[in-house]
Amino acid sequence: MSLSCIVLAGGKSKRMGKDKAFLDFKGKPFLRHILEKLSEISDNIVVIVNKDFSNYSGIIEGFPQVSLVKDLFPYEGPLNGVISAKNYVKHEKVLISTCDIPVISTELIKYLAGKIEGYDMVLPIVNEKRQPFNTVYKKNSLEIAENIFKNGNRSLMKWIDNLKKVVINENEIKNFKNAIYMYQSINTPEDYKNFLKTFTKGGEYE
Repeated sequence: MSLSCIVLAGGKSKRMGKDKAFLDFKGKPFLRHILEKLSEISDNIVVIVNKDFSNYSGIIEGFPQVSLVKDLFPYEGPLNGVISAKNYVKHEKVLISTCDIPVISTELIKYLAGKIEGYDMVLPIVNEKRQPFNTVYKKNSLEIAENIFKNGNRSLMKWIDNLKKVVINENEIKNFKNAIYMYQSINTPEDYKNFLKTFTKGGEYE
């Protein structure tokens, strides 16, 4: 599948107190889990970071399709991360993900990529909220993001409001194993604790 992937891993993780990309899940960092899954469907993965690249050497080992890129404007929010990746994107379809959750459904991503024809993005609605991450965009939408950012607006939702969207609902997402977890970000130590409990008490993640 011709798909580029942007993984946003340059946030401060203030609420967690430590970098979420390095949180352990089943013996591997969150980011390693994400890259393992995305590498199954993409030959162009761009990880946006703010730390020295040496911090990620072990995590990206064995993934020649992964590029580490520094934020253009460090800690200026996720829209900045999106535009920082723009010049490294090779394909017309682009998944934008974060390092907040290590569960990735490649089958859902393929489904999203198949829904985008004629639109700028596929917009999942989960818990009655718009989900700007773990979904697929057209490459041209990154130009729109850059224009909005240059005009002084840092809002992801402002960007989304300017895109032509096709909506998918929660029931569609639940058709794919574990896919709903992709929209349950882990932001605090309590979130992390609860997530680990889920997968030690019968969670289906493989």
